[in-house]
Amino acid sequence: MSTSTDRTVAGAGDVVAPRGDRLATIRRLYFYLIALVSFIAALAGLDSLLQQLTNVWLGAPALGTLYDNAYTRQVIAQSGGVLLVATPIFLLHWGYMQRRLDEPGERGAALRKFFLYVASAVAVGYVLVRSYGLLSELARLALGQPLAASDLWPSEWLHWLLMIVAAGALQLYLHSVLIGDGDYGREVDLAGSWRRLYQALAGLLGLGLLIQGSADIIGAVWRALSDLTAEQLVTAGGLWRYQLSDGIALTLLGAALARVNWRRWLAITAASPVEAISVLRRCYLYIAVVGSALATLIPLANLVYEVLLVLFDSPSASWAGLPDRLMDSLPYVPAGLISWVWHWHVLRQEAAQFGESHEGATVRRLYYYAVAATGLTLLWFGAVSILQAGLDWLLVVGPREGRFWVEPLATGLSLLAVGVPIWSVHWRTAQAQAHRSDAQGAQERTSLPRRIYLYGVALVGALLILFYLAQVVYRLLLLLLGDPDAGLLSATTVADVARSAIAAVLWVVHVLAIRDDTRRVAPEPQSEAVPPVEQRAALRQRIEQLEAELASARSALAVLEASENSNQSAAP
Repeated sequence: MSTSTDRTVAGAGDVVAPRGDRLATIRRLYFYLIALVSFIAALAGLDSLLQQLTNVWLGAPALGTLYDNAYTRQVIAQSGGVLLVATPIFLLHWGYMQRRLDEPGERGAALRKFFLYVASAVAVGYVLVRSYGLLSELARLALGQPLAASDLWPSEWLHWLLMIVAAGALQLYLHSVLIGDGDYGREVDLAGSWRRLYQALAGLLGLGLLIQGSADIIGAVWRALSDLTAEQLVTAGGLWRYQLSDGIALTLLGAALARVNWRRWLAITAASPVEAISVLRRCYLYIAVVGSALATLIPLANLVYEVLLVLFDSPSASWAGLPDRLMDSLPYVPAGLISWVWHWHVLRQEAAQFGESHEGATVRRLYYYAVAATGLTLLWFGAVSILQAGLDWLLVVGPREGRFWVEPLATGLSLLAVGVPIWSVHWRTAQAQAHRSDAQGAQERTSLPRRIYLYGVALVGALLILFYLAQVVYRLLLLLLGDPDAGLLSATTVADVARSAIAAVLWVVHVLAIRDDTRRVAPEPQSEAVPPVEQRAALRQRIEQLEAELASARSALAVLEASENSNQSAAP
């Protein structure tokens, strides 16, 4: 006798996952995939249909100019057809899965969460895009743009507003479904990873919009004050108006998205502390730190470069033209610096309060060694540029025969001004962790990111030394063989020797670090300490799994007993 239960009792205390679980996974894959595709198609069809209907209803001037009536009818028929076909398909497949919601494992299924979060991302995308168009055009009207010149009038405002309402309502519905599943913030395995990935991407998108929007606002005000008089600001149009309106829209949308996403994630962290040590949350925080640092340091490096050009009397730079040259980069600094400091504070606070998981330690090491490698690269190119400028000044043009050395020198100094602090801070922090005499120090010294960094830098340094010294030896051999044009004493030879010397210094530093790692005695092997929050989460997860297995076993037993009773009653 066979039964078609989702789980079957295999022995005393053993529960195995037979064909029923595999069939459930295949069923979810089909229904949720079709529901997702039809959801996206229906939303796209609704957007196109609303645009055409509002244009026809409110009489957009461009409609009669660019398109004839036949084209309009064709677009309406296409978008309406997509909407009318996709909507029932979505409702049928989604409704079927909703009716099976109380089956074991359905609410927490990873494929269900994948569908819900991807559909939510699509809905949020429509809200952001249409809200950006609406807010930016409203800002331009507020800044004095004529209504006739606005894309809002006469029909786009209604199209955008209806799409914002429709997509926003869908996102709220999907979020309510996630809450109603009962495991929001407590998902296990891949289901939890989909939520964290969604929240990490939403947070990074909001942060990017916020930094870009604030930079546009500062840049627009800067441009307006430098290009226009007070009277012209009222009457004249220009690039500043479009840049300012775009900045206002991006800032509002970025702030709203980042705020809502952060509050939701913070509430989950407060209810489940293990969330704070999850690898995707730590990845989000480190990526936010790196992105904010780039938004701060790149403009500052450009500032140093431009100021040095003026100080070195470069013919292409002047104090009067300095504001115009910095107008596009320096506005990123305020928001980037604030975001950098804030995210770094949150990262250190959570690490001190909740500890660090094994995966979180790997993410931390990846951050430190990747940033250290970036700083070391900037240091190398900066030192080479300074060297080249010095050799040009001494051996090529002379101190009074031109200023070709100015730009390489300014480039090198600006790269050093950024690269040296970046490399030294992150390298010293990593070294302090590696020099510890406990188990954490041993784990740091034997970690894969550290090995990749140390041996990678040593390899690149050795190759650079080999390449540049080979050029020097090549010229030396030419000279010994009697070639009068060997150029052994040329500026190129001096530059190659100096480049190999710089590479040798960096190579020695990292080879000594490798040697020090191998000489340090590892402590006695101990079991890795697991943070208490992670222990509690693992125990709760185990309890939930056991309860689910017990419920499944009872269900299988009930089916078996019912089948036996029916057979006994049917017997003569």
